[in-house]
Amino acid sequence: MNLVRMAVLLVSLSALSCSGSGSGGASTSSGGGSSGASSGGGSGGGSGGSSGGTSSSGGSGGSSGGASSSGSGGSSGGTGSSSGSSGANPDAGVSADSITLTMGPFTVPPSTEVFKCQTFANPFGGKDTDVKEYEEHMTTGSHHMFLFFSPNATDGAVQDCPSGGLEFHPYPFSAQTKDFTMTYPPTVGSRIPGTMGFMMNAHFINVTTTPYQATLTVTLHLAAPGAVTQYAGVMFMNNVGITVPPDDQPHTTTASCTVPQAMNVMGSASHMHQRATDFVATSGGQTLYKTQAWADPVPSIYTPPVALAKSSQVTWSCTYVNDTTQTLTFGESAQTNVMCIYSMQFYPVADPTNPTISCQQL
Repeated sequence: MNLVRMAVLLVSLSALSCSGSGSGGASTSSGGGSSGASSGGGSGGGSGGSSGGTSSSGGSGGSSGGASSSGSGGSSGGTGSSSGSSGANPDAGVSADSITLTMGPFTVPPSTEVFKCQTFANPFGGKDTDVKEYEEHMTTGSHHMFLFFSPNATDGAVQDCPSGGLEFHPYPFSAQTKDFTMTYPPTVGSRIPGTMGFMMNAHFINVTTTPYQATLTVTLHLAAPGAVTQYAGVMFMNNVGITVPPDDQPHTTTASCTVPQAMNVMGSASHMHQRATDFVATSGGQTLYKTQAWADPVPSIYTPPVALAKSSQVTWSCTYVNDTTQTLTFGESAQTNVMCIYSMQFYPVADPTNPTISCQQL
C-alpha cells in the first residue's frame, strides 16, 4: 500500500479487462434522493467505534431508504437511470437530487480475496457539483470500499484493479461497513470538479467453499443551492513499515504524523487486518478513536467536530498477535498481511479538487 497507490483500507491521496462473471458496464442512476439517512453522519458510536473524550453520533447510517439503481451488471454495457421520490433533508443542506453509482454484480470465488475496480464518467454533465451526503451499501463479504477521483474517466466494466489491493488515488469518500452514510455539518460539503470522474474500488473476501455475487452502490446526495461554503477533505495516515514476528504474542506498532493545517475533524476510523486485536489514535493527550475490531470497524462521528491546530501530532497504534509461522508484513491481503492505517474526515481542505492529505510512515 504505498501511499501513492493503496486500496486496502479505509480511510495525495486505473479499469482494464473484466474479471469474474456477470459484470456489465458502469451503471449510473439519477433520482430525487432516496436516502432516509440521518444527518448525524452514519453509524458512529457503535461497537468499538466510540472515541474517548469526544461525542459520536449513533444510528445505523445508510441502512435506511436504499439506493435506487438500474442497468447494473449483466448484459448491459451502457448506463442506466431511474428517478425516485424525494428524501431531501433541507435542514442539513441536502437537496432532493441524487446520483447512484452501481458496481457489479461480480463473482467472488471461494476461498479468495478479490480487489475490483470500475470507472464512471462524471455524472453531472461536466459541471462542478457539491455533494452534501455520501451513502454506500455493500453486500456481505466486503472488507472496504473507496470512491477514488479519476480525471476524465469514462464508463467502464468491473475489472481486477490495476494495482491490486494497493490501488490508491485522491478520494472524497471511503467506508468499511456494509451500510454507511456520511452527512457533512452545516455549510460543509464535498466538491466534484466537472472534469472529474470516479473509480470505485472494493475489497471482498470469501472464506467459504462456494462463490457468491457481490454488489456495491454509492449514492451522492447533492447539496441545496448555496448550502456549501467550506469543503471537506481526508487525512490518510499509513504505517507501511509494520511487521509482526511469529511468536503468538501481542506486538504494538506506533506511528505519528504532523497535521499540516488547522482542521476540524468530523469523523475518523481505523483500518487493520486479521490478527489485529487493538487500535488507538490520539492527539495532544486526547483519544480520537479506539477499537478492537479489525473487520467492519465502526467510524466515529464527532459532534461538534474536533479542532486540531496546525502542526499538531496525531499518533496511532495497532496491536497484532501473529499465530502463524511466518513474519507478517505490510500488504494487500487481509488474511496474510498486516496494515495499520488511520484516516480522518476534516474541513476546510485547502484544495477541494485534491481532497486527500497523505502521510506515510516507514
